[in-house]
Amino acid sequence: MEFNDEQLPNENSMRLLQKGYANKVKTLQDEEPAQTTQDTSIVLDTISNNIDWQGNTQLLNILQNRANNRCMRNYIRGLIVLNEQDRNEINGFYTNNGVRRNPNLINNFPTTFNTALRDYIRNEAQLLDNLLQLLQNEANETTKTSIYNIIRRRLDALDTLASFMSNGIFN
Repeated sequence: MEFNDEQLPNENSMRLLQKGYANKVKTLQDEEPAQTTQDTSIVLDTISNNIDWQGNTQLLNILQNRANNRCMRNYIRGLIVLNEQDRNEINGFYTNNGVRRNPNLINNFPTTFNTALRDYIRNEAQLLDNLLQLLQNEANETTKTSIYNIIRRRLDALDTLASFMSNGIFN
């Protein structure tokens, strides 16, 4: 297309100019190749393999042993079962290629219930962060819904555990 600088622009010339500009911008925006489903799968598998389920189970066992009353111990025992179920569900969605990160070893076992609870909440926050990354990167709606439900259950459990520290329903 030839342009005459002395000619006033008309609708046709403006439309062609916008179309050419839009094509150039689109080309520049698409310079980075889109992530393939294989790359996404590898990322999701890596995130799921980095979740420290064992650390949570260890801390829950410590909490159960340090709990002051039977009601609290029973609740925490239920959380141990829930943790195992969530682990199995997440591991069922993603490939466990045997490349797992080393589990976090608890160097100093917490001596009080509140210290163990604090350590568990920290570990649980990291676990929830990994679950949120899975949720954000997941394309399958069914898997996404399951991950969302796991996150909601774990947040509800954290809410109840937080009541332990504030002299809640179990004290």
